[in-house]
Amino acid sequence: MGNGPPPLPIRELTPRAHTAVLAGVGDLAPSTMRIPNANYTDPAVAVVERRTTFSAPLIVTHSSAVPEAGSFLTLDLLGTPVIVVRGGGGKVRVLVNACRHRGAMVAEGSGCTRRFTCPYHNWAYDTDGALVGIPDRRQGFDDLDPAAHGLVELPSEVRHGFVWAVRDPAGVIDVARHLGPLDQELAAWDFDHHEVTATMELPLESNWKCALEAFQETYHFPYVHGGSLVGRGTISNIVTFDQFGRHHRLGVPLRSLGTGPEPTEGENMTCIYYIHPCSVISTSPLGAELLQFYPGSTPASSTVRHTVLSRFPLSDDGVAAFFKDYVPQIQAVVRDEDAVVLERSGKGLAAGHTDVVLGRNEIGCQAAHRQILADYAGAGDAPIAEHAQARRGLTTTASGRS
Repeated sequence: MGNGPPPLPIRELTPRAHTAVLAGVGDLAPSTMRIPNANYTDPAVAVVERRTTFSAPLIVTHSSAVPEAGSFLTLDLLGTPVIVVRGGGGKVRVLVNACRHRGAMVAEGSGCTRRFTCPYHNWAYDTDGALVGIPDRRQGFDDLDPAAHGLVELPSEVRHGFVWAVRDPAGVIDVARHLGPLDQELAAWDFDHHEVTATMELPLESNWKCALEAFQETYHFPYVHGGSLVGRGTISNIVTFDQFGRHHRLGVPLRSLGTGPEPTEGENMTCIYYIHPCSVISTSPLGAELLQFYPGSTPASSTVRHTVLSRFPLSDDGVAAFFKDYVPQIQAVVRDEDAVVLERSGKGLAAGHTDVVLGRNEIGCQAAHRQILADYAGAGDAPIAEHAQARRGLTTTASGRS
């Protein structure tokens, strides 16, 4: 599908990953790390997470999901129904999917439209969210200012091909500042020109952090994915690790990297990016997977949103045919392999009798938890005091290159 040189991060990482493969060991944390059970099960922790951790800019979707004027999709953003829509001038907006009359959702699913019309009383909004129609306005709403009653908009920004938003309508968004040193790294992948091929949403009986952990280590690959394309194509339990502010990158060698004196040519690695607080981008020679991990209504529930992206135009018949075959396979890995063991872990942790121990080889898991624990420590809430104390005993147990 493409014969160009691998992206710059892959070219830079390949010698280091090859050295790790030859040595049989990747980057390691200095010690194991213990996460208190309450961090997965305590409702007070879940409340603080929503207020602090999830106040950061969040990836909502890829911009190619709304490719033309009027294109929209609806989704749930931590309990808030939203519409992602490309409106006037090609600007992408994230609107709260709730009519300003009585709160009914004005859109469902996805499509292309000029108007969002409330099914309850037929109030109408344009694709910028402006209120443009009120039936019988003179009889019932003659003193209402339509300009002040458009759909509520969340601060949003398109950067690196992704739509980002903050959950507070009065908030401010600055994705470059949020990404810090990772901003330039992501630019090297040209995600702006990737295209969404498929999205799958999975509800789980598992805490969101439990789900996130599975995509921050390859220790489990031989046992969970041994018979599928992920296990067959990857050298497991060997990763490189680099910290980028609150985010990090894992370099995962593919078997095609080889074990000869020199690495084989081509794109023989996967980069897994953790973007604080709850997103993972996993690259491949084909494109990328975006994984988003959102807490559910209880600490023991969550939702995983899995999106497959192509770096090649889907208008090419060969590319489209490839992804028609590939997408069901990779979705099956997440749904039928990862999700099964995640729910087993989630239910075991929900019983409340065991903490979580993260190994030195699970350096990505440790790094993600370190950032989340920093949110707890900054919360200043009495119910979180014990978790902040736990953090002080754990911060020295994970390390990486800056």
